[in-house]
Amino acid sequence: MSPFLFNIYINSIITALKSADLGCHIDNMFVGCIAYADDIMLLSASVVQLNKMLDICLSQGEILDVRFNSKKSCLFTVGKDYKDQLASFNFGDGIIAWVDSMRYLGINFNTSKRLKIDICPFLRKFYASVNAIIARSKFVNEDVKLRLFESFSLPLMTYGLNVVSLSCSQLNKLNSAWNNVYRKIFCMKPWESVKELQILCGRLDLKHLIDLSKMRFYRSVSTYSTDVLRCCLSKAFRLPSVKNMFYYYGVSTGCCVGFDCIFNKLKTLVS
Repeated sequence: MSPFLFNIYINSIITALKSADLGCHIDNMFVGCIAYADDIMLLSASVVQLNKMLDICLSQGEILDVRFNSKKSCLFTVGKDYKDQLASFNFGDGIIAWVDSMRYLGINFNTSKRLKIDICPFLRKFYASVNAIIARSKFVNEDVKLRLFESFSLPLMTYGLNVVSLSCSQLNKLNSAWNNVYRKIFCMKPWESVKELQILCGRLDLKHLIDLSKMRFYRSVSTYSTDVLRCCLSKAFRLPSVKNMFYYYGVSTGCCVGFDCIFNKLKTLVS
């Protein structure tokens, strides 16, 4: 099926869900169905409403001659009652079960009181890439090695981190893993600091790299005309963590922030 035809099919399902007035809303705006390519995510604060939304998807699928695969579907909960034992849902000829972890668009989520990211897959891919580069670059100079790690290893660890929130402990683990790359390249001891080395190399540490990516993402989204995105962005700008991040770098919320702005801030902190 062509992407154009598939969008028509998906749009009719989203329209049916929106007309039923089920699922999550933000400022009276329906956000209960998130679709990307052939993946559909239903969001609901009520188990009963979620079951009704699945029934609507099933009935619309029969009209459009589209079948949903229950084996590739799962139920996932976030909130204070996430430990409650809930019954599985019947969906067509199959059953959809509740799970403790879910993978969506390349990011692993764990059920918890708040939406929690599992960084272990990121670290495994990162270390596998780092080891592969080290094994094949014994006689390569330090600058080339660093560029190789930045091009092939770093993206594996930072994928999607500009749109999710990490805990301080998770951020420290990722930052430590990236700092170890510098120690490996320049033959440093495990306890030696790499902050000054990163400054001399004209680089940011991982925490500031993620901040730069986030602010560029917020700036990019602010230029879109989609109502849902603009609504979500306005909510994000009210979050203390986002407001404090822009305030930390001395720029107004939503302003474009460049590498030099953050690098100068980092140099001030190190000095």
